[in-house]
Amino acid sequence: MAIDAGRTAAGAPRALRVSHSAVVEAWRDREVELARAGIDVTLVTAETWDEGGRRVRCVGRPGERVVAARTFGRHPALFVYDPRPIWRLLRRARFDLIDLHEEPYSLAVAELRVLRRLAARPAPLLLYSAQNIYKRYPWPVRRLERGALRAAAAIYPCSTGAAGVLRRKGYVGALRVLPLGVDITRFAPTETLAAASPRTGLRLAYVGRLVPEKGVDVVLRAMAGEPGWKLEVLGTGPEEGTLRAQTTTLGIADRVAFLGAVAQEDLPDAYRRADVLVVPSQVTPAWTEQFCRVAVEAMACGVPVVASNVGSLPEVVGDGGLLVPPGDPDALHAALQRLDDNEPLRRKLGAAGRDGSERFSWAAVGAAHASLYREVLAQTGPGGRGDKHSLGLAPKGSVDQ
Repeated sequence: MAIDAGRTAAGAPRALRVSHSAVVEAWRDREVELARAGIDVTLVTAETWDEGGRRVRCVGRPGERVVAARTFGRHPALFVYDPRPIWRLLRRARFDLIDLHEEPYSLAVAELRVLRRLAARPAPLLLYSAQNIYKRYPWPVRRLERGALRAAAAIYPCSTGAAGVLRRKGYVGALRVLPLGVDITRFAPTETLAAASPRTGLRLAYVGRLVPEKGVDVVLRAMAGEPGWKLEVLGTGPEEGTLRAQTTTLGIADRVAFLGAVAQEDLPDAYRRADVLVVPSQVTPAWTEQFCRVAVEAMACGVPVVASNVGSLPEVVGDGGLLVPPGDPDALHAALQRLDDNEPLRRKLGAAGRDGSERFSWAAVGAAHASLYREVLAQTGPGGRGDKHSLGLAPKGSVDQ
């Protein structure tokens, strides 16, 4: 999606990006920044996709070059795109690199590799990964993943944990950890709604899916003995009925508001109403927190975070909050009590979180992507063959690990 064809210089590197999650308008700001950095980007995304419990339809903004393709399948790794619009793009345009913001083991990556080969477009291939648990997939998924890792000129995982998994899988090419982005001008401190109203107790917020691994039940148990604490739950999921019943059992139903899925434009005020964002994520054999954009959004609003010490949360939260063991309501209660009793600490953590959110700004993320693109192109040349053998990279990669 070259955002505005007139804003990229003649002869600018041409990139094809494919990302089903870019169906969310706010998450296409990476392409805006790539265009500002001199990259001519065309984006392919899903026509519709379920994000955060809401069915989102791709709506292009003025000046965007975005192609919305039908998708078949709902799992983020087990779906394919309608190949026809992608085939037309590959046949009509010569891209200098192809960036697949999809997991290496996904069917979408396998599909795009086939289309790239059939269209005789050997542009360098870049891949994304958030998978931070080592998994040995069954055949043929394991074979698809192995082929994608061999074909990739570079991979940009969103966390150091995911980077470690890629190395363990045998990937020896260029690797750079690039976080997901947030609009820190929209998610920004104001005279917070929480500060603007009389305070009678800690105001908590949870934003995310209502599924067991997210640990919302731990928050409910942690706040049960504190009659002044209130919680807003923003999100939907199969656990909602169970969680509502739990609030009744604990006698806190009048202090917990289930607000359902919240539109992107309403999220900043949802964070600003809170004194603390809670991220009580659990660990399962198949999943641990892979990034947690909501933590960054809250920190960008100047709201401290109390999160489980699992997955990517420690590196994302940094100095912007407190970490607690997962699944431990007593430890969570103690951390929240500490913040309830100490307004200077809340302010200190909120300010540190705001400062730390700068590294997740779309400007920083876009600039890092543009830098990676240019490093890959410097090794291969425009339109050059995009596998690690042609890059001549050292076994541990020549890009930041």
